[in-house]
Amino acid sequence: MENAKADAALYLLTGLLQRLNAERPGMLQEMIAGVEDDRASLPDNIENREHVEKIFDEAMGLLARANTA
Repeated sequence: MENAKADAALYLLTGLLQRLNAERPGMLQEMIAGVEDDRASLPDNIENREHVEKIFDEAMGLLARANTA
């Protein structure tokens, strides 16, 4: 199911991240490393692990998209 609002937000956020990275090269790589570190430091007994993992997956996808476009 398509969600135009979510897709528009993703489009705008991707553009913002790319502009920021152009002004501060390496920023996206730093953010990717930060997300990876945060994911790795999750406690084993965290509530809603599946949901939290999906959040990290989406964040990594967004950062990867912005980093390669």
